[in-house]
Amino acid sequence: MPDPTRLPFSPGTAWHRADRTALVTALCETETMIRRAQAAQSEILAEMQSRGVPQTFGYADVEAVVKDVIRCDRPEARARVRRALACHEHTEGTRRMPAAAPATAATSAEGAISARHIDSILRTLAEIPGTVPEEERLGYEKILADLARESPPAAVDRAGRHLLARIEQDHLARDPAEPPPPPARELNWAWNRDRQLCFAGRLDAVSGALFEKLLSPLANPRPGPDGQRDTRPIDQRHGDAFAELLDHTQRAADLPTEAGEKPALLVTMSIDGLHGRREPPLLNEDIPIPVGEARLLACDARVIPAVLGSSGELLDLGRETRLATTAQRRALGLRDRGCVFPGCTRPSNWCQAHHIVDWINGGPSDLDNLVLLCGMHHRLMHTSEWTSRMADDGKPECIPPPWFDPKQTPRRNHTFHPPDTG
Repeated sequence: MPDPTRLPFSPGTAWHRADRTALVTALCETETMIRRAQAAQSEILAEMQSRGVPQTFGYADVEAVVKDVIRCDRPEARARVRRALACHEHTEGTRRMPAAAPATAATSAEGAISARHIDSILRTLAEIPGTVPEEERLGYEKILADLARESPPAAVDRAGRHLLARIEQDHLARDPAEPPPPPARELNWAWNRDRQLCFAGRLDAVSGALFEKLLSPLANPRPGPDGQRDTRPIDQRHGDAFAELLDHTQRAADLPTEAGEKPALLVTMSIDGLHGRREPPLLNEDIPIPVGEARLLACDARVIPAVLGSSGELLDLGRETRLATTAQRRALGLRDRGCVFPGCTRPSNWCQAHHIVDWINGGPSDLDNLVLLCGMHHRLMHTSEWTSRMADDGKPECIPPPWFDPKQTPRRNHTFHPPDTG
């Protein structure tokens, strides 16, 4: 029996003396060795199942033996046993069970595919309808196994989804008179103690693809004004992109109404709270938010501010007229073209109208006091030492904080307005 764990070199090899080609070759050879060893272990696990080895040692099943003997957690033990029984013929009770994925087993024995490849193939095989003939099913399995030799697991996942869609079309054709079932979609959410909305759900393929298409460009890394690398982790970039998508949707002209009104947030605050003292503002009369967040919302969100007196009486119920009018938005779009923050590439339709002098502090909603900022840089302008102003030539510019530029040299975004090189 060949030893799949036999290394083509000594474990004590002086790798610091090896050239680059030798290192890459050694990496590939060790990976092949690891995969062959995993395939050999799968054969062992299948044989343990056939002989009833776990029961002779007092265990209920092979999974429990694996968990204790090799000291792994239960999900890992379960995954190893699942691969082993799918890839190899074995006995269950008095029945001899054929391998469900023989082509995958053969490819795995060569060291050509990883455990992640195998899991991808097995997931697809598990979803193939029982009406598909066995010979045809094995043909599909071989297609996926051959693809796995040359492709990463994600490509096998994608091919599996396309394969299942084709199979459903061929084998599960509905009566044309029967209406298709509604798309499977769900969304659940709840507020946690940190005033964060946590949610989970799922979308059908069409809605999911649309969501991914809309979110993906918004989640791209965005360099700083001097080309600094975007250090946000991918999950934060996705969260920021989703928030930006919600903001853009809120300002859409064709939003549906509820009780005769378009969706609008209500920020309730006292006179003291308005100036950052005592109790915080309330969002929709229920959720406490920081004063800085209220100021940001009041700048260019569909928010109605309600100012209360010391006894809770309503002193002022603001209107959305503080927002830039349609004509002003068009003028801002023509003037700024997009976000005015240096280096930003967000176009005008993805931007908010920012008050240079805060509206909440008496700043007017005039063109001379408004600039376009994307959601990310709008927040930055409210929460950092960055400021904006209108230059003598009537063009907006941003002023960095002293720690960024001790001279605080005003900067402009040349993405939409290239500098004059004449």
